[in-house]
Amino acid sequence: MPDLWGQYRCPTGQGGRIVAESMNRAHEPLTLWGLGHVKVEPDWVVLDVGCGGGKTVNRLAHLVPNGKVIGLDYSPDMVTYSKEFNKKLIAQNCIEIVEGSVEKTGFPDGFFDLVTAFETYYFWSNLTEALTEIKRVLKPNGQLLLVNEMVKDGKYEVEHAKLIKDTYVRLIPLKELRKAMLSVGFGSVQAFMKAESPWNTILAQKQ
Repeated sequence: MPDLWGQYRCPTGQGGRIVAESMNRAHEPLTLWGLGHVKVEPDWVVLDVGCGGGKTVNRLAHLVPNGKVIGLDYSPDMVTYSKEFNKKLIAQNCIEIVEGSVEKTGFPDGFFDLVTAFETYYFWSNLTEALTEIKRVLKPNGQLLLVNEMVKDGKYEVEHAKLIKDTYVRLIPLKELRKAMLSVGFGSVQAFMKAESPWNTILAQKQ
């Protein structure tokens, strides 16, 4: 579906809904693999940045039955779609979906135990500002989980150059992502790669 590639940056309209449905289906294995790197407590308050179709928010809500999950997306159409997808859990006050930017979330200092970002840092307009904002809204010792199916390792971005161009993805090497997290004040930053795969996860903890 080459005409839909550009929708991944900010899904809108009918094409955006098609992309959201696709992401909800296709990202499950990646999401489960990424979540395997963090121990989620049942009373945590979690923010999912770039919540898209809302499937990950739904999964997170079941991991925090005594807490809450807030999904954030800068596409109004994705906010609407995610609300529809999660209407039952929203009615139960387990989930909230809001429109906003990762660089300016609008949440209070030290509000979240965990911030997750699945397949989304590629589209952030300013990495340093986004990481600084995420650190601000995390509680002391709160964690950031960044999970991606693409990597810049000198090989992947060459073999998939057309896909990267068509989807407006901006890949950053894992070493640079780690360095950026440390530079804004995260204390512990761990990077994980899936064996024989470009899949990668970075888990950072606020000091």
